[in-house]
Amino acid sequence: MEKKESQKNLSKRSKKGKRKLPTTEFNNKLVRNFLISIVILLAILLILESVQIFFQFRGLTKQEVIQRPVYIVESQPIDLDAYLREYFTTKTPKKTMYVTVTAYSSTKDQTDGDPYLTGLGTPVRDGIVAANFLPVGTVVRFPDKFGEKIFVVEDRMHEKYGLQVDIWMSNQEKAKKFGIQYLKMEIF
Repeated sequence: MEKKESQKNLSKRSKKGKRKLPTTEFNNKLVRNFLISIVILLAILLILESVQIFFQFRGLTKQEVIQRPVYIVESQPIDLDAYLREYFTTKTPKKTMYVTVTAYSSTKDQTDGDPYLTGLGTPVRDGIVAANFLPVGTVVRFPDKFGEKIFVVEDRMHEKYGLQVDIWMSNQEKAKKFGIQYLKMEIF
């Protein structure tokens, strides 16, 4: 008899365990409604903020156009080499030293990657040098060989070269003819 009563109690418990409690449903709906209301409030705040910003700048734009007219001027290319020559002609060099100077050209066997771009990513041109011991952008001059001509470090050499400078030449014959020279270099 006790077994039957205990089985009835177990069956009642299992039925109760399967039933969902109304508080859980209420809590889920409450959380969902709360999250939806937060999203709606955030959307309203975003709209209000964008409208406020729009009206804030709308009047300024009209005033700026009226008070300061914009003039369109044709742009002209800047001759960087001429500017550098003019600027550094009167400057005294920070340091003078003697270095080994070689030359290279835009051939695949003398460069890594694109032979027409420097390590800085600029197109190769007259007045570009490669040097590992100087920061990129350093301005140098070789007065004994090139006079007042200005060179800019925009390229790098293989890491095995230390105190050596490599001057870019327009063709391979000029580079070979230049050879290896030991020159005085002025660093600005």
